Amino acid sequence: MYIMLKRNINLFIALYVLFVVGFETYTYWHTQLRSWQPVTPIGRMVFYYSFFTVLSNLMLAISCLWLAFSPNCNRFIFRVIRLNGLVGVIITAVVYNSILRGIHVPPNIFMRLANESLHVVIPLLGVLSWLIWGPFRRINFRVIMGSLCTMLIYGIYTFVRGFFTQYYPYPFINVTKIGYSQALINAGIVILVFIGLAYLLWAIECLRRQK
Repeated sequence: MYIMLKRNINLFIALYVLFVVGFETYTYWHTQLRSWQPVTPIGRMVFYYSFFTVLSNLMLAISCLWLAFSPNCNRFIFRVIRLNGLVGVIITAVVYNSILRGIHVPPNIFMRLANESLHVVIPLLGVLSWLIWGPFRRINFRVIMGSLCTMLIYGIYTFVRGFFTQYYPYPFINVTKIGYSQALINAGIVILVFIGLAYLLWAIECLRRQK
């Protein structure tokens, strides 16, 4: 019963993320929601899937789907994806609700529901399910370094893509508006927060092992 409950919770979170992302993907493919967004469907797809929010939620979904079929998975790639997903959705929730909520207003009720799902509901479900059911003993220094490498790759991609397209996913790293110095400082702060949260989750794991 306990194993089935864990499987079903993880499967629900994975399917929830995939449904919301699928809905937004369909919307972005067919509609230019803002005048400053790319005109072509493919351009909007690249634009959409360049958001840290979307990638973090997908990482969480992949790890949850993995756990639904293999609850005791301990592969290195799974551990990196799992940590990316957990830390990523925490950062997503904190940054959006503290900085971006006031300047981002979805255009309709359906997009608002999707927006709240990705920035509030799913992060809460993901973190709470991890705190209650784990799995634990999956985080160590090597895993944190693996996750950090993916963050650095994402950061490099964001700035390189922005250089050629002038599209940046978030205002606090928009080079055209705030300049490279401030954008790089802000990106560095996000990376430091990522590392700090990764070590916090590792500490929580260590405490759970002692019980």
